[in-house]
Amino acid sequence: MVGRFLRFPVLFLSLCILRSSMGNCASPGKRAPVPPITVVHEDFGRDPGWEGFNNRVECGECPQVRQDFGWAPTNRTGFGPGEIGGTIWRSTIPAYYGMPIGPFSFKDRFSASGKIVLIAPPEEAVGFYVGFFGSERQGWRVWSSCGFRIGDVIDGRAYIHLDYKTGRAKGAVLEPDFQIPCDGSVHSWELTYDPDAVPGDHWPDPRLPKWIGSESNVPEEQILERARRDDPSITAERLHDLLIRARNEGLVNHWFWKHRFQLWEVEREIGGMRGRITFRLDDLPPVSYYLLPGHRDEPTRIDRFGVWNMQIYHGSMEFYIADLVVNGERIELDQDPHWDGLNNHVGFVQRDFHARQNFGFSQTNWAGRAPGEIGGRFWGTEVVDPLHAYYAVDVGKLTLDDPISFSGWICFVEGAVDGRMLIGYFNREARLREIHGEYKGNPPDQFLGIEVMDKTSIGYSFAAVCSPRQDLAFEERGPIFIPDRIGRPFSFRYDPSAGLAGRVTVTLGADSFRVDLTPEQRRVGAVFDRFGLLNPRKGGKYVDVYVDDLTYVVRRPLDYVPRFHEQRIVIVPYPKGGRQY
Repeated sequence: MVGRFLRFPVLFLSLCILRSSMGNCASPGKRAPVPPITVVHEDFGRDPGWEGFNNRVECGECPQVRQDFGWAPTNRTGFGPGEIGGTIWRSTIPAYYGMPIGPFSFKDRFSASGKIVLIAPPEEAVGFYVGFFGSERQGWRVWSSCGFRIGDVIDGRAYIHLDYKTGRAKGAVLEPDFQIPCDGSVHSWELTYDPDAVPGDHWPDPRLPKWIGSESNVPEEQILERARRDDPSITAERLHDLLIRARNEGLVNHWFWKHRFQLWEVEREIGGMRGRITFRLDDLPPVSYYLLPGHRDEPTRIDRFGVWNMQIYHGSMEFYIADLVVNGERIELDQDPHWDGLNNHVGFVQRDFHARQNFGFSQTNWAGRAPGEIGGRFWGTEVVDPLHAYYAVDVGKLTLDDPISFSGWICFVEGAVDGRMLIGYFNREARLREIHGEYKGNPPDQFLGIEVMDKTSIGYSFAAVCSPRQDLAFEERGPIFIPDRIGRPFSFRYDPSAGLAGRVTVTLGADSFRVDLTPEQRRVGAVFDRFGLLNPRKGGKYVDVYVDDLTYVVRRPLDYVPRFHEQRIVIVPYPKGGRQY
């Protein structure tokens, strides 16, 4: 199967090389001939010596931490000796303490309630999760899970988030304006899931859809301006209450952006939503949200109830939980319940942090038929972060007037929400250029290739990217591509003579799609002098992706001898909280 797959791009290239080479040779006595386009195949049986830039990063003086949570004979909650608690650290090393249950899916009803106490350390205070989860597949966020997240701590108060994720890495988040003070005070909580609930059809005010409009992520202040045109007497508090009631009915989407801006939009997929998650904190009104279309029926295996760490960055929090009722049954904690634990009482060196790029050549065997491949962990970095990275080979000079293609095998091993990576052709100088503007770094200027990119509601996608200049770029999502650790053949080919201004065709396994360039993209053009792997210069999390058995085109003299680059490790101080930018 591998041979059949690899023959197709080579045939395509051979035809295009013949056409591209005609007319490129200079007349005798004039300029030197342009090197031909040729095909290179690399199976990575040994280190290819590609050029690396920040692709291997380690910390100096990495911190020592100790996970230390589970059952304890303490009484911080006031319900008598015996509770679940201790100190929990954020880390990409998974840790949990959970009671075996079920297994359940999102077709089953489940619920839990209890009391909780939070005690934040003086610095680097961060949270963790409480709820239902699957023990088989961890990560950020945990597969097959439904719970509440003790999130960012601001001014001594921890913000609450509600998360769910299916067994195929799809999910959604609700950010109610709920906070728990980290001062040792006792607070009650309740989490319920109803698999049969569907959104309502009654708006708390029939004018709300008009006020929100058809746009996405409309600021609440803008909605208030529109509302006051119809009803000058409406207050900000009254409008907010109407929006919250509509959200609890599943009629609108709500995004509390960075705890500063309340953003809203009318729910467009209400007809397929089924399954409601409801959360109550203390005596506050409960909040609800619904599973997105199709998520209820996804294969999901929830086999634990308990506590798990946020598997990212760095920092800790002390907590205690008691007065537990799970699925209608009171959980006695006066004695050790002997729940299942993973890494919940261990000490280790915290080596991972945001922007710890770790990709390049490795003697692993995720994607190909034998040990040896390229890939690893790619972090999304803010444009001001100097730890953006690539791992690439010099390909001469190619443009959008040339036929360009590459193919091979790819394996998606792990993916955190908002993670991305790129593989393709780029311009080294453009890649290293200083960038201004938070959203101006991805896709890169002068890039042509593939992006593995996330969208929480649908999971990761295999996307085609053409970006001669970022403001003219397209990122066309193709097939869903979840981190299932299965190797797949893939290909990318660009035909400059197809369509109106050139056409990109991408395959992943049996799936194929194509995208046409615009005349403006072709007119702007680009010069590609490198082929390889890049992290996105856009804030986000991480992905672990490996590729092998690559076939790609280059424009080099026939007597070209590649330069061998030694792999280098960049040492940086460990950033406070695990993230500097």
